[in-house]
Amino acid sequence: MLPILTAAQMQQVDRETIEVLGLPGAVLMESAGRAVVEAIKNCPQTCQSRRPVVLCGKGNNGGDGFVVARYLSSFAGHGFPLVFLCGKLSDLSGDAATMARVAVNCGVKVIELSEEKLPEFASALKKADLAVDGLLGSGASGSPRGLTAQVIEMLSEYLVPVVAIDSPSGVEMDTGRIPGAAVNAMLTVTFGFEKIGHRLYPGRSLCGDVVVADIGFPEVAVQKARCSIFVSEACDIKHRLPVRKIDSHKGDYGKILVLGGSTGLTGAPVMTCETALVCGAGMVTAAVPASLNPVFEMKMTEAMTRPFADRGSGALQPEALEAIEQFARDMDVLAIGPGLGRDEGTVRLVLDLAPKVKKPVVIDADGLNAFSHDPERLSLFAGSAVITPHPGEMARLSKLDPEQIKSSPIKVARDFASKLGVVVLLKGSPSCTAEPGGRVVLNPTGGPALSKAGSGDVLTGIIAALLAQGLEVFDAAFCGAYLHGLAGDIAAGKLGQYSVVATDLIAFLPQAIAEIAASFSDPGGTKVH
Repeated sequence: MLPILTAAQMQQVDRETIEVLGLPGAVLMESAGRAVVEAIKNCPQTCQSRRPVVLCGKGNNGGDGFVVARYLSSFAGHGFPLVFLCGKLSDLSGDAATMARVAVNCGVKVIELSEEKLPEFASALKKADLAVDGLLGSGASGSPRGLTAQVIEMLSEYLVPVVAIDSPSGVEMDTGRIPGAAVNAMLTVTFGFEKIGHRLYPGRSLCGDVVVADIGFPEVAVQKARCSIFVSEACDIKHRLPVRKIDSHKGDYGKILVLGGSTGLTGAPVMTCETALVCGAGMVTAAVPASLNPVFEMKMTEAMTRPFADRGSGALQPEALEAIEQFARDMDVLAIGPGLGRDEGTVRLVLDLAPKVKKPVVIDADGLNAFSHDPERLSLFAGSAVITPHPGEMARLSKLDPEQIKSSPIKVARDFASKLGVVVLLKGSPSCTAEPGGRVVLNPTGGPALSKAGSGDVLTGIIAALLAQGLEVFDAAFCGAYLHGLAGDIAAGKLGQYSVVATDLIAFLPQAIAEIAASFSDPGGTKVH
């Protein structure tokens, strides 16, 4: 997994590297500046630049900028680029002052920006074919102020490609928020590790392509930062994907009971059941309202149905509790919610079932809405449940404003998981999976093609299938999110972002699994293709 660091953790890595391990900060700064120039050279949109300008702040981000200016001269072909400093050279200190002095000694022209010099800055931007943003680093927070804000606003007025050093100035790297003026970069070069703002929107939208440059942070310094936020990679899914052994049968791959369905919502549990089978579950049964069973019998071929009492209402009722509980004893996993509906009797059934479930469970959609008035009851599933809310469902459960959830998804998911002892897969862009112990995995796959009704029912089926085949709850959740998103990406590549529907995700899941598992095998097992 790829670690994602907060600003404080990154500062700790810097401090440990420089003060404890003894690697000079100037060496790191030199490596950082050189890495930015290498990224510029390798980028088709910037590699032909002949009129670059470099914008520097007074901190270490500006120090990186002075290094960039020195190295750019060797490949721009027309002498040194102009450097605009938001402040005075005499204001600089430490490594930034050292790099500024070296740049000036090498012939770099530094213009100390002030209100009076802004017209000169505007003139330079008109002629420039590249701007390098070294104004504010990843540790900055809040809205840019004063001269820095003016410079950012002026930069946005000109169609100059921008390469950001570490982060686009004005984007909060600990949250992804954009509280004021911000640079819109087409390329961001960050050092050692991505930060939260490189992954969370809206900040992510201003980062452009993100390049992570290795500038020599020792592993021991990284370990002391105790990272708890990660981005999953294909290899993480591959190493957890269940192996299909030659001498196996359907009972080896788990039995799933999908509790759902109601009048007008029969398609949801059907998609969940079909998905679970496509993802490798051995047997899947839909627990459905008795009056709707003929509909399900027609819709499903591979999955089985089991009708339960509904008083002819088309919605499961409390009197079905004992029969469902007994039937579930022979199951390995429960999925609660697809198409379940919000009938008062159904809600009571779900709440009464909670303390009786002794198996891993995935709860989504109306399964979650059933707990909206009493979310504490979710703790009855402690240690064995995955909940998969979108921001609206999370708002109902947490009593937080949906916008607050969208702006702080990591914190919201982590806090809720810790409070109730469940794994939270908070859907969004990106989806965040949090475990009660505080670890969070961000999902790198998926896009707007997933924004269709039924997409969540498919995700529920994937996670249930992985649980049935033996994955731990947290692993099943973040692996499920990855496969779900990858299927969406493949479908969008074939059909376009507009036209993908939930059943397309099911159709492209085999290809997604094949891409992940193409080389996966174990002794005595069959290679998965």
